[in-house]
Amino acid sequence: MSKICLIGDILVDVTLKTEFNPLKMRLGGIVHAARALWAMGVEYDVAFFSPSYLDVHIRKYLQKVGCYQIFKLGDVKNLPYTILIGEAKEIGDQQYDFLLGDNNADIDYDKNSLIRLSGYSQILVISGNYDLSLLIPYISDSCKIYSDIANNVKSYEDLKLERKFDTLFLSTSSDLFKQYYSSFDDFIGHLSAYANRIVLKENRGGSRAFDCLKQEKYSIPSQTKSITHSVGVGDVYDAVVMSLSDEPFEDALYRSSWIASDYASTTFTENFKQNVLRTLSISIADLKLLGGCLVPWEERIDCNIYIAAPDFDFVDRGPIDILCNSLEYHNFKPRRPIVENGQMSNGAKKEERIQLFSKDMSLLDECNILIAVIIYDDPGTYIEIGLAAQRQLPVIVYDPYQRANNCMLTELPTLVSHDLDVVISEVFNQYSKQLDYGN
Repeated sequence: MSKICLIGDILVDVTLKTEFNPLKMRLGGIVHAARALWAMGVEYDVAFFSPSYLDVHIRKYLQKVGCYQIFKLGDVKNLPYTILIGEAKEIGDQQYDFLLGDNNADIDYDKNSLIRLSGYSQILVISGNYDLSLLIPYISDSCKIYSDIANNVKSYEDLKLERKFDTLFLSTSSDLFKQYYSSFDDFIGHLSAYANRIVLKENRGGSRAFDCLKQEKYSIPSQTKSITHSVGVGDVYDAVVMSLSDEPFEDALYRSSWIASDYASTTFTENFKQNVLRTLSISIADLKLLGGCLVPWEERIDCNIYIAAPDFDFVDRGPIDILCNSLEYHNFKPRRPIVENGQMSNGAKKEERIQLFSKDMSLLDECNILIAVIIYDDPGTYIEIGLAAQRQLPVIVYDPYQRANNCMLTELPTLVSHDLDVVISEVFNQYSKQLDYGN
């Protein structure tokens, strides 16, 4: 028996085909964490929940990725355990759809398997459709329990169990975060009643952690590699932190950030393992020197982003709306001049033109970044790009239809891309530089 056990649902992740991503289907849930431990060469066991039709595939795959012992804690009776993922990179809302169900699984628990949980010194629990309170009595009092709070924990009351967690992980996309978060200090003040350590994963903006016993805070930058997918990246982060429990907490967090980034960069397990081995070969001191991106959640709302675009009511504003929704999802503040200041009427007199121009320029002066959306050759958008550059603002061009061919348009901006994922990542990078965090 390994000293580490992973507990959670195992289901099928189906990433739907998009313009930039092919259809992808693979085992998900706790398997993401398993891939991380395999890549690191860490011995581990898996205790899982799934419908029976997946069992053979699960065992075969987990053996392939180095799992030492595999046992099933409960059989899921009424759901196919398939997740449809509309947006794999978490540019915005990932549009998860639990196929043929609403997450209300009927689970037949296996008591003989539950008894086996008593032999572990470390357990990572990824929240799922099962009842964690039924598992706790079977876990040794000396065992350290690490738990990721996803979307099955709705309130602080749900965390009141018979014992404290060693470490609680949660992300900015979790229900508990969305419901309660106002500031990091307030959040950890509530969560410290349930755990010795708390880790808040803030997507591309890095992560923050608090050691309740030592009363120490940590801020860990994210890495700005190209993102292939974000599904399961948080589970990888959790598993790495647990596996490095013998290292200083801050060092484990840094390793986790890098290895999570390695996981996000590819869906091919062998490539992932190669990247992990390379990351593990780099000293902690060198990893820290490499910096990264750090943009705390509550500070993003102060990042005003001027949206330069033909945002008129007679234009298909779909790309503009999608961009703004994505920025708001990450808690940035898009500023749309036409929405805030109005659209010029046909036959507008000079006074109206001067007034609108003045309002738009005042709005530009309030902004930290300009994003131009190229839908067609709009003179106003091009002029706004030049004015922002003159003000030494970062200028990002989102070019969904790949119309940006003029050398002035391609060379003047900080970035030109037709990929919204790249655009959003650049917003994080640029604002991180302005905050002077992690660089």
